[in-house]
Amino acid sequence: MVWILRTSKLRLVVLAVTLVACASTAPSATNPDALPRGEVVKKLDAGQVGSLPTGPVYIRFVRFMQPPGYVINSKQHVPSVVYVESGAQRLVLAGELPVDLVAGQAKFHQSLTHQHLNPGSIQSVWYSIAVWPSSARGQPLVDPIARAAFESSDFDRTSLPQVAYAEVLRQVTLAGGGTSGAHRFGGLAAFYVLSGSISIKRAHRSSVLLGVGQGAALPPGTDLQETNAGPNQAVYLEYIVTPVGEEFEVPLSQPPAA
Repeated sequence: MVWILRTSKLRLVVLAVTLVACASTAPSATNPDALPRGEVVKKLDAGQVGSLPTGPVYIRFVRFMQPPGYVINSKQHVPSVVYVESGAQRLVLAGELPVDLVAGQAKFHQSLTHQHLNPGSIQSVWYSIAVWPSSARGQPLVDPIARAAFESSDFDRTSLPQVAYAEVLRQVTLAGGGTSGAHRFGGLAAFYVLSGSISIKRAHRSSVLLGVGQGAALPPGTDLQETNAGPNQAVYLEYIVTPVGEEFEVPLSQPPAA
């Protein structure tokens, strides 16, 4: 009888310890402020590269305002994403069929000799978005109508392993007062505002406010959250360059700590 009583007490102690242990390891509840509100994310296009350029690199958005019938003969350069903001664009890659794009569409292409043509009757506004070696800074752009709309700071290669990378371009729309969810990208992330304005909250750093035609780029693993404090919707591009095998995007249960 004494043995039975001691065994019962032992089981109660084990149960109590187990409950305490489970309580201490249970995940914290998601803060409502970390959840998305009024956000629409649209994947435009993606591709993969065998590696990034050697040495320090930077992200560049080059903007073109191309008249109807105007042709740009482009030499071979780093893999890039072409995004059309307005009008139309015909991309002719060496050895491939032409690709016709209209406003809101994008196309990733490898390092091939190519041609850009505006086949429409109105001006075409489009971007070439890519990771470039820092040694390319200051070199002449491909055509007189080209303009560097955004260039990031250099990224040290110690945070970027020499492996294959996936490149993704997304378009994000935030309603007035809307916000993205708190999140973290596994690779380089660049943002460029097409309309409205956004604020990017970063962990342990000051927020970045971006208006139309402005951009920002962040290193891998940065806790962040984008918000639209204005009454009108904001539209921006996200260009994410992720090492193959790394998590593309991780949602966070808490907003980035100030």
